[in-house]
Amino acid sequence: MSRTLSASMLTGASLVGLATGMRSLLPLALLSTTHARSRALPAVLLPLAATELVADKLPGTGSRLAPAPLAFRLLAGGLGAAWLTRSRRRVPLILAGAAGALAGALLGFRARTRLPALTRTTDLPWAVLEDLSAAVLVRTAVGLASA
Repeated sequence: MSRTLSASMLTGASLVGLATGMRSLLPLALLSTTHARSRALPAVLLPLAATELVADKLPGTGSRLAPAPLAFRLLAGGLGAAWLTRSRRRVPLILAGAAGALAGALLGFRARTRLPALTRTTDLPWAVLEDLSAAVLVRTAVGLASA
């Protein structure tokens, strides 16, 4: 851990958290493809993230704002943010990731409950847009953290 903390690292950590609030496992799975030291972690996380992407679209899926799923998102957001970059000061990164995860969960929930009603469409296109947005946020975070 040799790098000092920068604004781009904190922004990247926040974006990873935001993405984690939207999709709890996708950011960790995507990070594992570039940041894992072995192939075992992506082999576990990628199928789990794919399962989450499918399960999210099912009508019986519980709320991301329920205590257990929300707590997991906050934890995963902090973990992903800390994993994003090498820094001696991980606590601010973890906090930025957890705060981003909270914001992503709240904003994602609000969007997914309001947009279908406003546009008179089904939830599916909005869910897929949320999937894609989470992936783009992670990619942007990786770029910022490595700058």
